[in-house]
Amino acid sequence: MKKYIIAISVAVLAFWTHSHADISLTQKALKPVIVYQCGQELKDSKVWKVSTYLMQDTNKAKLEHNVCDCVGEHALKDVPASTLLKATVNEEAKNQLARQAVANSLKGCVQKLVK
Repeated sequence: MKKYIIAISVAVLAFWTHSHADISLTQKALKPVIVYQCGQELKDSKVWKVSTYLMQDTNKAKLEHNVCDCVGEHALKDVPASTLLKATVNEEAKNQLARQAVANSLKGCVQKLVK
């Protein structure tokens, strides 16, 4: 019974994803994962640590929030619907997609916000 419910949910989600061009329900569901992953990547980055060393904590937190929000908005734009659907069902696929999406859009968002 669970398999049928999951299959129907995925089919409905696939239809819905293809019918909405701007931002899909799947992208909205994955955005918090992307934003969280972005924060973790920044905190682990030596470049981030060096470049924000002299910043006040409030300014550093605000910049991190702005950068990760930008990453969350732009990270999944060119990801195929099939990959998004797989990420909603498979935890490892979700984590891999989050890492890839953050890596692809982080540099551009940092450059955009620092200018």
